[in-house]
Amino acid sequence: MFNCNSLRSLFLGLALLTAACGTEPGPADAQDLSVQFHTDASHMKPRPQLPALPHRRFSAVDPARILVIGDSLAQGFGIFLDRRVAERNLAAVVINRGKTSTGLARSDFYDWPAEFAEAASDLRPDIVIAHFGTNDNQAINRPKGRAAQGTEAWTDAYHDQIRAILDIAARNNAVLYWLGPAPDRSGSLNGHMTRVNPIFRNEAGLSNAHYLPLSTFAAGENGEFIKTATINGKSVTIRSGDGSHFTGAGYYLVADKLLEDLASRVPSIFDAPQVELAGILQ
Repeated sequence: MFNCNSLRSLFLGLALLTAACGTEPGPADAQDLSVQFHTDASHMKPRPQLPALPHRRFSAVDPARILVIGDSLAQGFGIFLDRRVAERNLAAVVINRGKTSTGLARSDFYDWPAEFAEAASDLRPDIVIAHFGTNDNQAINRPKGRAAQGTEAWTDAYHDQIRAILDIAARNNAVLYWLGPAPDRSGSLNGHMTRVNPIFRNEAGLSNAHYLPLSTFAAGENGEFIKTATINGKSVTIRSGDGSHFTGAGYYLVADKLLEDLASRVPSIFDAPQVELAGILQ
């Protein structure tokens, strides 16, 4: 039986518990809870950290090596980034390894962590630009078997794949830009993009990668899919007819945003006098 001292101890314990818990948290959807769970768990062990800036200066005779990896959209970004670098005579060489129909889900079709590890070792990139997600709206392969999308096992495996890419870049001392996918015209695919973007953002942040969401300049005011955007005062079509890929103008838009950010972080790439002495990089 409880005596008075026991009751007082019980009430004191409840009061302390209430104070420790604070205000009752607001509602969170499943994706928020999933990201929070994995983010908190990731803090339990140190994560390899990416450099915020390259470790060396660049010049026309010693240009930055920019490696582009990911899906077919990454391939398009790489093509037009390479063109822009050549047009502006920048002290950089773009190595485009984007591959159509690939992603982080189907390692049996294309194992991106393994392919990236080999490329990073061979090419020694100073800067890596990654774009994934478009082809990952499906079951994901993992050592214990395939995990259906929408399950906790799928989320666990996807986090692991993202971390693998980030860790490889960190081991190679490469600065990494992770491009958050733009919204898609397809409702189901757009829902998938909405779910994975917070995962990309949080994993990039934990490894000190630069997260660049395409939705900040290639989406509507509420983050919705848009086909056209205003560029230099003109309405320009930036998305292709399939509702997923970009037009040439859209790819250039992304390339210009990347270069704009690089200009503030790595000015030696844009050192015009040095570049002019060597002419256009091949």
